[in-house]
Amino acid sequence: MVRALILTGIDAVRVAILSVRLNRTRRLSGPARLVSQLRRQGLKSRRRTVGERLRLQRVIRVMDRLFPAGPNCYRRALVEMAMDPDAASEQLHMGINAGGWLASGHAWLDSSPDKGTGYQAEFRV
Repeated sequence: MVRALILTGIDAVRVAILSVRLNRTRRLSGPARLVSQLRRQGLKSRRRTVGERLRLQRVIRVMDRLFPAGPNCYRRALVEMAMDPDAASEQLHMGINAGGWLASGHAWLDSSPDKGTGYQAEFRV
Protein backbone atom coordinates (compact mmCIF):
# COMPACT_ATOMS: atom_id res chain seq x y z
CA MET A 1 0.00 0.00 0.00
CA VAL A 2 2.76 2.46 0.93
CA ARG A 3 4.74 1.50 -2.18
CA ALA A 4 1.68 2.16 -4.35
CA LEU A 5 1.19 5.60 -2.78
CA ILE A 6 4.83 6.51 -3.30
CA LEU A 7 4.75 5.34 -6.94
CA THR A 8 1.51 7.26 -7.52
CA GLY A 9 3.07 10.42 -6.09
CA ILE A 10 6.18 10.02 -8.22
CA ASP A 11 4.04 9.39 -11.30
CA ALA A 12 1.91 12.46 -10.52
CA VAL A 13 4.97 14.71 -10.44
CA ARG A 14 6.37 13.18 -13.64
CA VAL A 15 2.98 13.42 -15.38
CA ALA A 16 2.62 17.08 -14.37
CA ILE A 17 6.07 18.05 -15.67
CA LEU A 18 5.71 16.06 -18.88
CA SER A 19 2.16 17.31 -19.52
CA VAL A 20 3.21 20.95 -19.31
CA ARG A 21 6.11 20.34 -21.68
CA LEU A 22 3.98 18.35 -24.13
CA ASN A 23 1.15 20.86 -24.05
CA ARG A 24 3.53 23.32 -25.69
CA THR A 25 5.40 20.85 -27.89
CA ARG A 26 2.32 19.15 -29.39
CA ARG A 27 1.32 22.47 -30.97
CA LEU A 28 4.74 23.05 -32.54
CA SER A 29 5.67 19.57 -33.77
CA GLY A 30 3.88 17.20 -36.10
CA PRO A 31 2.72 13.87 -34.70
CA ALA A 32 5.19 11.65 -36.61
CA ARG A 33 8.30 13.25 -35.12
CA LEU A 34 6.82 13.75 -31.65
CA VAL A 35 5.40 10.24 -31.39
CA SER A 36 8.69 8.72 -32.51
CA GLN A 37 10.58 10.66 -29.84
CA LEU A 38 8.07 9.78 -27.10
CA ARG A 39 8.04 6.11 -28.10
CA ARG A 40 11.81 5.93 -27.66
CA GLN A 41 11.45 7.53 -24.24
CA GLY A 42 8.58 5.23 -23.24
CA LEU A 43 10.33 2.06 -24.36
CA LYS A 44 13.13 2.90 -21.90
CA SER A 45 10.64 3.30 -19.03
CA ARG A 46 10.05 0.84 -16.24
CA ARG A 47 7.74 -2.05 -17.18
CA ARG A 48 4.47 -1.83 -15.24
CA THR A 49 2.00 -4.43 -14.09
CA VAL A 50 -1.56 -4.16 -15.40
CA GLY A 51 -2.61 -2.52 -12.12
CA GLU A 52 0.27 -0.05 -12.24
CA ARG A 53 -0.61 0.94 -15.79
CA LEU A 54 -4.24 1.47 -14.83
CA ARG A 55 -3.09 3.65 -11.94
CA LEU A 56 -0.84 5.64 -14.30
CA GLN A 57 -3.78 6.17 -16.66
CA ARG A 58 -5.90 7.47 -13.75
CA VAL A 59 -3.12 9.85 -12.70
CA ILE A 60 -2.80 11.10 -16.29
CA ARG A 61 -6.58 11.71 -16.53
CA VAL A 62 -6.67 13.59 -13.21
CA MET A 63 -3.67 15.79 -14.05
CA ASP A 64 -5.02 16.41 -17.56
CA ARG A 65 -8.24 17.90 -16.14
CA LEU A 66 -6.22 20.56 -14.30
CA PHE A 67 -5.17 22.42 -17.45
CA PRO A 68 -6.91 25.79 -17.82
CA ALA A 69 -8.09 24.92 -21.33
CA GLY A 70 -9.48 21.61 -20.08
CA PRO A 71 -8.64 18.00 -20.81
CA ASN A 72 -7.05 16.91 -24.08
CA CYS A 73 -7.07 13.35 -25.43
CA TYR A 74 -3.97 13.86 -27.59
CA ARG A 75 -1.95 15.13 -24.63
CA ARG A 76 -3.09 12.16 -22.49
CA ALA A 77 -2.08 9.64 -25.16
CA LEU A 78 1.32 11.29 -25.63
CA VAL A 79 2.05 11.35 -21.90
CA GLU A 80 1.13 7.69 -21.53
CA MET A 81 3.33 6.73 -24.48
CA ALA A 82 6.27 8.58 -22.93
CA MET A 83 5.87 6.91 -19.54
CA ASP A 84 4.89 3.32 -20.27
CA PRO A 85 6.66 0.82 -22.56
CA ASP A 86 3.46 -1.03 -23.43
CA ALA A 87 1.73 2.22 -24.41
CA ALA A 88 4.84 3.22 -26.38
CA SER A 89 4.49 0.11 -28.52
CA GLU A 90 0.85 0.81 -29.41
CA GLN A 91 -0.45 2.75 -32.37
CA LEU A 92 -1.73 6.25 -31.83
CA HIS A 93 -5.06 6.79 -33.55
CA MET A 94 -6.27 10.23 -34.56
CA GLY A 95 -9.85 10.57 -35.78
CA ILE A 96 -11.12 13.80 -37.29
CA ASN A 97 -14.28 15.22 -38.77
CA ALA A 98 -14.42 17.81 -41.52
CA GLY A 99 -15.03 21.37 -40.50
CA GLY A 100 -12.30 21.72 -37.93
CA TRP A 101 -14.57 23.02 -35.20
CA LEU A 102 -13.56 22.67 -31.58
CA ALA A 103 -13.55 19.04 -30.42
CA SER A 104 -13.93 17.77 -33.99
CA GLY A 105 -11.44 14.97 -33.38
CA HIS A 106 -10.15 12.46 -30.91
CA ALA A 107 -6.84 10.69 -30.19
CA TRP A 108 -6.45 7.33 -28.49
CA LEU A 109 -4.09 4.37 -28.12
CA ASP A 110 -4.95 0.80 -29.16
CA SER A 111 -5.69 -0.25 -25.58
CA SER A 112 -7.71 2.85 -24.68
CA PRO A 113 -11.21 2.18 -23.37
CA ASP A 114 -12.19 5.52 -24.94
CA LYS A 115 -11.79 4.54 -28.58
CA GLY A 116 -13.06 6.93 -31.20
CA THR A 117 -15.81 5.91 -33.58
CA GLY A 118 -17.65 7.58 -36.41
CA TYR A 119 -14.88 9.90 -37.59
CA GLN A 120 -14.67 10.85 -41.25
CA ALA A 121 -10.93 10.17 -41.29
CA GLU A 122 -8.62 8.21 -39.04
CA PHE A 123 -4.85 8.37 -39.04
CA ARG A 124 -2.56 5.93 -37.28
CA VAL A 125 0.93 6.85 -36.17
